[in-house]
Amino acid sequence: MKAVDHAAAMNDRWLFLAAFCLLLVLCGAVIRWLVKHLQAALAEHKAAGEAHRAAFERVIQTQNETALRLAVCIERNTVVLQECGFQLRRRREEKYV
Repeated sequence: MKAVDHAAAMNDRWLFLAAFCLLLVLCGAVIRWLVKHLQAALAEHKAAGEAHRAAFERVIQTQNETALRLAVCIERNTVVLQECGFQLRRRREEKYV
């Protein structure tokens, strides 16, 4: 502040230079603050993306397991239905004989 006061006392040219330097320092501080916040936002976005990817992989794994169980269930039901059809045909033949 002493330097600014001294520059202001000299003449308008020095006052302009002092104000310009102060403006540059403030702009630099604002830009630095914005860059820090941008880096933090990018880090949060990356972490959220990784969490989303992990959750999506768990969903896919669960769907694959469910599809496998469903396929096994369908196969077992097919075998049982074939056996039921065989038993029904046999009972009909016994009934008519």
